[in-house]
Amino acid sequence: MERFYTIYDNYAEIVLVKEIYPMVSVKKALANFLDYAYISIDTDGNNLLIKIQLKGNKYNMNELIGELYNELLRESLRYEISNETKNLRELIVGRALYTTCIQLDDEQRKDEDLVNENVHQNYVEKEYDLEDIAQNWFDKYGKEEDKKC
Repeated sequence: MERFYTIYDNYAEIVLVKEIYPMVSVKKALANFLDYAYISIDTDGNNLLIKIQLKGNKYNMNELIGELYNELLRESLRYEISNETKNLRELIVGRALYTTCIQLDDEQRKDEDLVNENVHQNYVEKEYDLEDIAQNWFDKYGKEEDKKC
């Protein structure tokens, strides 16, 4: 099997096949490693050329590349699943927003406005007393044996 990465003194080069790894997946995967390394992307025909330079000596290049390949696989799968479920997600959002698109005639609109106004007035006009709100439930509703606790 051909090796798809090469490690040099202070950096590594990785070759990825564009057909296997979509560019959006590669960018998302690489973004997860920006805290650990300086990363650049280039193209060469059907391949993506990734150059990685570690930010410090505290990271192992072999482990970083292994984790990068795992992340590339995860992001590629997310991308494929996203494409497969796009129509379903659009349908769900469309159904959820459907009620905001219903055209009401003038009489229905007046009824709806009246209901909204009544609800608003009930909340605005009601004055709450702190003594009614800030009470111990057991003091107000509990049984005598519950109050002993």
